[in-house]
Amino acid sequence: MSRVYEAFKVDRIGVLGGIVSGLDLKQPLGDEAFAELRHALTTYEVLFFRDQFLDADSQLDLARRFGEVSLYPVEKFFGSVEPGHQVVVDDADNPPGVDMWHTDVSWLPRPPVIALLTLLEVPEHGGDTMWASTSAAYEALSPAMKQLLDGLETIHSCHGNFVEIAERKSGIEGLAEKIKAAYPALRHPLVRTHPESGKRSLFMTDRGVMHEIADLPENESEAILDFLAAHVAEPRFHVRWRWSPGELAIWDERTTLHRGVSDHYPQRRVIRRCTVDGEIPFFDPEREADPSYLAA
Repeated sequence: MSRVYEAFKVDRIGVLGGIVSGLDLKQPLGDEAFAELRHALTTYEVLFFRDQFLDADSQLDLARRFGEVSLYPVEKFFGSVEPGHQVVVDDADNPPGVDMWHTDVSWLPRPPVIALLTLLEVPEHGGDTMWASTSAAYEALSPAMKQLLDGLETIHSCHGNFVEIAERKSGIEGLAEKIKAAYPALRHPLVRTHPESGKRSLFMTDRGVMHEIADLPENESEAILDFLAAHVAEPRFHVRWRWSPGELAIWDERTTLHRGVSDHYPQRRVIRRCTVDGEIPFFDPEREADPSYLAA
């Protein structure tokens, strides 16, 4: 199914995901075209652009149209103060480490809301990226399960393996404790409301970061989180993208999870990505979804 905007066309490729044609992202977007792009992103949740070949500055310029570009939080402990890109290299010496469903740095009070990613080096085979729609996963739940989940909160933190690995790789003694002190555990809603569309989605990430449901006994929390992890892992909520040179993906972190499939190891794969900061996640029990975002 296609949707034709004034400035471009989007071809839907699954329960989420759309391929955009008719835009040259190396050129500045007018306000009307950018407003359509924001609508398309909220509607399709992840957008793919072929044959763009954006350089680093162009990718950052595009990200800035969505909001304030993130500074990866741990970077400030290494003296970096400028928001920008992360360049991630997978090869024989650096095994891939993100082959799990997650959203980015949910342990911040204002986690990223938009992400942009392009591949600088594409492996000969493998190395796909997958996304899961947590809005579609929420909508597929029974009314009774939705009622149970609405209003619950989960505990997120970077404590544990994350800070230990960061200290070990950096060689900075005491770094783990500094990170913990700077980023204490916090609560986020398990179901969040999208500020533009009003859609509800499951706000989840990997269990190394999302530890438990607040105010529930451990056995009840574990049972619910185990169920939800299995639920969002169902293929009916997924799209999988095979990369080619020059392509760009933009996705909404509020309504998706993603994972980098690690079947390319030990081939070399290099990505350049940046994220955009946004609002504090919230749940609005009175807000209804805007039908214009549900009909595409």
